[in-house]
Amino acid sequence: MRLWCVPVVALALTGANAEGFESKPVTTEQASVPDDAEAILKQYFDQLYDHHYDQALALASQLHPDPDNKTGTAIVAGLRASAFLGLKRDSEAKRLIAEAERLAPQESFPTTTILQGSLIADRFEFAADALDRLIARFPDIAREQPVQLVGYFLRHEPDGQEQRNDDRRVALARIGFGGSADGDWLAAGAIDILAKRGDLTGAAALLPYVDDPQTIENMLVQKRYSALWPKVEDRAGLHLTKVRVSSVASAEQDYLKAPEDHEKLKVYINALRRAGRLNDAIALRSKLPATNEAIAKSDEDSAWSINDVALALHEAGRADDADQMFAMLNEVPMEKAGWRVSMIINRLELLVADGKFDKAAILLDATESSAKVDGSEYAQQLVRRLKFCTLSSLGRKAEAAKVRPDMLAHAKDAPQPTVEGLLCAGEIDQAEQLTMQTLNDPKAAPAKKRTFEEDFVRALQPVPLTSDDPSVWVNSLTALKGRPAIAAAYHRLGRDMPAEYLATKAK
Repeated sequence: MRLWCVPVVALALTGANAEGFESKPVTTEQASVPDDAEAILKQYFDQLYDHHYDQALALASQLHPDPDNKTGTAIVAGLRASAFLGLKRDSEAKRLIAEAERLAPQESFPTTTILQGSLIADRFEFAADALDRLIARFPDIAREQPVQLVGYFLRHEPDGQEQRNDDRRVALARIGFGGSADGDWLAAGAIDILAKRGDLTGAAALLPYVDDPQTIENMLVQKRYSALWPKVEDRAGLHLTKVRVSSVASAEQDYLKAPEDHEKLKVYINALRRAGRLNDAIALRSKLPATNEAIAKSDEDSAWSINDVALALHEAGRADDADQMFAMLNEVPMEKAGWRVSMIINRLELLVADGKFDKAAILLDATESSAKVDGSEYAQQLVRRLKFCTLSSLGRKAEAAKVRPDMLAHAKDAPQPTVEGLLCAGEIDQAEQLTMQTLNDPKAAPAKKRTFEEDFVRALQPVPLTSDDPSVWVNSLTALKGRPAIAAAYHRLGRDMPAEYLATKAK
């Protein structure tokens, strides 16, 4: 599956009115272009995505713009450069990138082509240059780049360029990349960067791009945002009313513009659920595949929508209905659906959180197999924790004892869930020890340490926050918070959510 889509574009290769590539899809009825040029372009991108760089280069070489058409010539240079990057012929690629810049500095398409070609070939240093050019010279085009494409790059930024990488994230947030429906994560990260730099004015200016209630909650309870709390509180509104309304409004607007877009529906359902409008989220079940046959043909976005409706059912107190939805989604035979690993784990998570250990035990083997094949290290550790908790709670101590060493050996893959697994088994001393070791680990990567600190403060809230339902380990978490060392760490890193900003009860 491709991470993003390339628009079908047209190239006017000859004639006095040749304009080069359009930045949005164009049909042959809208522009007079040779049929073979459009067909060549489609074949070019197909070959590029399949990593057949020689074939892509040969196809690009078949395009011959009029000598006076500088834009067309620049575009072909960009196409060829992208193929050369895949072939690791860097000197030729650099020459063509410079040529495209010289011939048509006002045209963005060579840069977008090089950005995509660089990412297809995992040439992240070239992707960094291309994205920086887009942001600086074509911010409107940069803003419209696919979220998956840019997200893929941001997960693979060049090492040793922390200042430049941080500056790029801030710049993307400032131009509104991803909008408020899809860009919360980026804006929140940029706010973090600016707050650490002491630029509170700049950080506060990005708050309108954050309308995810959970993200706002994190900012309200994490002390590293304390200087921004008045601004965040204003963004949230009493009992999160303002951010909930904003979140739903932006997602709804995007969905209504493209109701057939499965990704927009997914975002809308999730926004409704996180805003506490559970019945409205559940009502959108009518828009989703409802039979085994339909689910078998569904895409990942539709599957995530089913997942989120199931979560809404669970939060509405309809746990059995939620489990039935998960069962249908997870058990229907599907080809190339490794992404279901998250949904398979989510089903087990809810059963364990509800203390339904007999039913959870039945799913352990299948969930473990799915995580081993398709899951990340984090996902695999979630399953170890759920397995240890389930076996311990069923009194199957010998089996749990066999899981425990492996779970502890992988604690760094998912520290807070590992702590909760220990608490589920009544091992509060070990949970405290692991928590303090993780908080005080001098070798921990800053991003991972920050994530654990966020999870730690959120888990120890006296009242569950958005979508954080009570679970089998909630009483143990309260007891853990009573330990002096844990209490001191919590006081250093966070605070209890002020009562006036606790979300109103979902319905």
